[in-house]
Amino acid sequence: MRAVVVGNGERPSLELWNRLMEENPVVLCADGGADTAHAYGVMPYAVIGDLDSLSPNARAVAPPERVIGVDADNTGTDVQKVLRYAVNLGVREATLVGFTGGRTDHWLWNLSMLKLFGDAMLLSIIDDYCEVRLVRGTVKMRAQVGQKISLTPLGGEATGITTRGLQFALNGESLALGVRDGISNEVTDSAVEIRVERGDLLVVVQREGDFDPVEWVTT
Repeated sequence: MRAVVVGNGERPSLELWNRLMEENPVVLCADGGADTAHAYGVMPYAVIGDLDSLSPNARAVAPPERVIGVDADNTGTDVQKVLRYAVNLGVREATLVGFTGGRTDHWLWNLSMLKLFGDAMLLSIIDDYCEVRLVRGTVKMRAQVGQKISLTPLGGEATGITTRGLQFALNGESLALGVRDGISNEVTDSAVEIRVERGDLLVVVQREGDFDPVEWVTT
């Protein structure tokens, strides 16, 4: 089961939104993310959160059984609550949209969700500027020649990194925050492969006005 999870951050463009809806995914909204779905004429499968940012208009049109209130606490945010719901629903792949912009603290926390839920489902965060994916093991993707791709470890050193299809190739090498980064690499072959032997590696693909989400294949 594939889902698009909508947050209350920066609203995606209509072009990006329409691309994400092409495969008719399950739409799950984290609290005020329902306002984005409502603005684009989509009824979410469920709205989950403490409901403190859900507008009266969006709540009025949603059937009560689709609005699931979870008490506010200091153990997590609405994105964590909606992803727990997604796992229980049987979702195995999800794209998060509306989780960037504005609150930098929330943006950093949302990146950590890629690691926290990485064993339960394939996750990516996308907006009109970039797409972020956590790599464990090997991933293959199709991207545009000349497109910028950055590699950065999440939560410690990432080792045994090997890349194919990038200008600055890595061959069994390591990246560590503050020691060595993989910022602003560039696609030289539309078929890109990235392999990580140990650790968690974030792959950030700049979208440069191309509204086609990256095609990922996990092996």
